[in-house]
Amino acid sequence: MQETNITIINRLQGLIANNLSDLVDPQERFALLDFPNHYNIGDSAIWLGELAYFDRRKTRPAYVTEIPTYDEERMLATIGNGRIFLHGGGNFGDIWAGYRQFREGMLTKFKGRPIVQMPQTIHFKEQANIDSTARAIEQHGNFTLLVRDKKSLEFARRWFQCETRLCPDMAFCIGPVARPGPQHELLLNLREDQEVGTPQDLTAATGRPGTVKSDWPDEPADFQRQTKHTAILKGLMSGKIGGRARMTELAYRERAQQRFDRGVALLGSARQVITDRMHGHIMCVLIGADHCVLDNSYGKTSSFIEAWGTCNTEKAALAATVDEALAILDARRVRPAAVA
Repeated sequence: MQETNITIINRLQGLIANNLSDLVDPQERFALLDFPNHYNIGDSAIWLGELAYFDRRKTRPAYVTEIPTYDEERMLATIGNGRIFLHGGGNFGDIWAGYRQFREGMLTKFKGRPIVQMPQTIHFKEQANIDSTARAIEQHGNFTLLVRDKKSLEFARRWFQCETRLCPDMAFCIGPVARPGPQHELLLNLREDQEVGTPQDLTAATGRPGTVKSDWPDEPADFQRQTKHTAILKGLMSGKIGGRARMTELAYRERAQQRFDRGVALLGSARQVITDRMHGHIMCVLIGADHCVLDNSYGKTSSFIEAWGTCNTEKAALAATVDEALAILDARRVRPAAVA
């Protein structure tokens, strides 16, 4: 039986809460590392979901940082013996090498301290890198790994000596989001990075009236300065302004929110969407958008959908090609609109 978008969101939020219930102590000071300070809106959606989850538990990270600004002394002075949470996403592997190196460094430096990897997709290309991560996990001895799909779960249980749990993507903790009024008929939200899947013929899609094509949009030139300024003003007005750690958290929250809002504006700008980004799909679920999903280069998105049934709705479908997605969307246009 098909679900509404709201039912899917509520179901996955419940699974997230169950997975994290014993890993988060609201009385403990903890760190959340690897703020995604880049244009990929999906990573900002995950960060906002992580904060939304902590907000519901009436707690917040005492120390946050992006990888280039990580400061061990400052973190330890802030959290004491508290645990460390690592930001979720799709970089557990060796496609994006810097994240693997940072993660292994944390495991090596803080052996025995509880470290929790928020939900990730695992994908390695080189056995030597698998072995390196496996050694760091084994020698650490107190690592909890949350993964977003069954393939990642099977991989982790084969290679890594740690507790591994199957958990949905944290972006669902954001909850339902109001959808902007559409201005176009069709949006092609297709990625332009190294995770691009099977090459697609876009002739039929781009030849249609009212079609626009865009990956995640670029950021304004003054985005970093502007968001810091906005965060300071909001902090002063709300009385939440505090020390450096609190100011950093507010600035990161503002940047992630503005990036997420930019993504909502893009995905909501058309009546129907074709996307090959996992968080293009997830955010379409959050806003109740009529859409089709294409896979990425290594099956990340299809594996996620298979694990959590996020296409079990009249408003979402997994397609192999753009032309197949167009046929699905055309068929929907003649049916009565589904309830969000």
